[in-house]
Amino acid sequence: MGDPASVDVRGAQAPRDLVVVSDLHLGRGFKPSTRRYHRLETFFYDDDFRSFCRWLCREAADRGAPFALVMDGDVFDLLRIEPDPVPGARGVERRFGPPMTAALAARLVADILAGHPVFTEALADVLEAGHEVVLLPGNHDAELQWPPVQDEVRRAVAERLAARGAGGGAAERLRFAPWFHHEPGRIWIEHGCQYDPENAFRYHLRSGLPASPEAETVVERDMPFGNFFQKYLYNAFGSINFIVPSSRANYRYFRFLLANRPRLLLAVTRSHGPFLVELLRRLARAPVTGWQREAERIHAAELAELGARSGLGEKLAAVDALKSVGADAVRAASGIVRQATKIAAGVALVAFVAMAIWAATWRAVDALMVGFGWKALLSLALYLVFGAVGLAALVATAMRVPRDEPPRPLRAVAERIAGLLDVPLVVFGHTHDEVASPISGAGGKPAWYFNTGTWIAVFTDDVLVPRERVQYTFLRVRGADAELLQWSPGRGCAMPVVLLEESRREEAIG
Repeated sequence: MGDPASVDVRGAQAPRDLVVVSDLHLGRGFKPSTRRYHRLETFFYDDDFRSFCRWLCREAADRGAPFALVMDGDVFDLLRIEPDPVPGARGVERRFGPPMTAALAARLVADILAGHPVFTEALADVLEAGHEVVLLPGNHDAELQWPPVQDEVRRAVAERLAARGAGGGAAERLRFAPWFHHEPGRIWIEHGCQYDPENAFRYHLRSGLPASPEAETVVERDMPFGNFFQKYLYNAFGSINFIVPSSRANYRYFRFLLANRPRLLLAVTRSHGPFLVELLRRLARAPVTGWQREAERIHAAELAELGARSGLGEKLAAVDALKSVGADAVRAASGIVRQATKIAAGVALVAFVAMAIWAATWRAVDALMVGFGWKALLSLALYLVFGAVGLAALVATAMRVPRDEPPRPLRAVAERIAGLLDVPLVVFGHTHDEVASPISGAGGKPAWYFNTGTWIAVFTDDVLVPRERVQYTFLRVRGADAELLQWSPGRGCAMPVVLLEESRREEAIG
């Protein structure tokens, strides 16, 4: 079928079906020596995923229609994973592991696949049946762009195919795309993290990065803020649940821990606080010139090459320009340091004013020509009022909850992409929220934005969701028709995803 990043289906009688899933977040999986899952594992649904893939193959055989299984990013989780110990390491590296390299990423992916043998068998099932598997990178597995990592995935799947004697070029049907899957006039698929202000890479095309002497620096410096906190903070909370790194989710997580697990919150603050501060200070002091020039050079070269190979040319550059920038860890660290300084100055000013008011009030009470008992009573009332105001301010700050309907930049960007590329279907993952939303395409033509959601449970404290916590969601595309579905292992078939009609207010902020 050609390059999976861009397949021309114009004029084709029956383009192959597409099945899109995303955000499985496989970790190190099951550990036979202890008969337990690793501490940070979130994907426990290998058998369900294999039954899903087998059903896809049976259905395709009955219809006589081939399909491509598009894995739309964050299939592997190289952020929420136990770090390898580093002998003799100190400070941040001892606690959080060494900087990510191609060799380390390949070794981690090998561990992930070894811990999920049934998942690997499921991919082999699809390939052996004559269908394709296309892997796209996400913000948790951006390293899938690196050749050593791809080789490790190919090796693991090829071993499964060889064990069952599969031939016919089955292994060659496993493909990798560095950014997107595009079929002109039909569909655009990518992970979507680039349009999330808290999880976007400034230079997301990095296939050639392992060969650069600046590779480790680029990986550390061009790290989205969401990735930064996942690696250096959220992992410390262990197996409570997966949390989508965003300001809105952070508030909910902090509120839940404060009310339900205060000892854990204090323990993590005590153990990780010094390392987090050290890392932020180091990043805040880091120059942003040398590594940035190298990352920009690699990204620009790959963008030009991909634009030429896909036939998108300048349109691809226009899509790339839609990404959010400025949320990497270096700039965020600098911003946090500046903000912390402002907060400290503000706290000092408020404390000074409060002390001045306190002193003036105390002197006023002391100057009253009343008996000692009345003075004591007024002093007690003064203490209670100041204490109540201070406690109320602390509680209000700690328990403050952001609005339930966050802004939705991905839907707005999907509409821009539909107009730029003249495609009726735009598909993202990343947010872990299932979405089926009509948008306007080129020339005002009707189009659709879909988000494929996730296959794992996500921390949703105080969010009322009238459905199953795990829906096994996927998008099925047949010809020009797309449908958001969920796999039901118990029924052995697909069912519609539970989505509720939005209010006018929700539509307005979308």
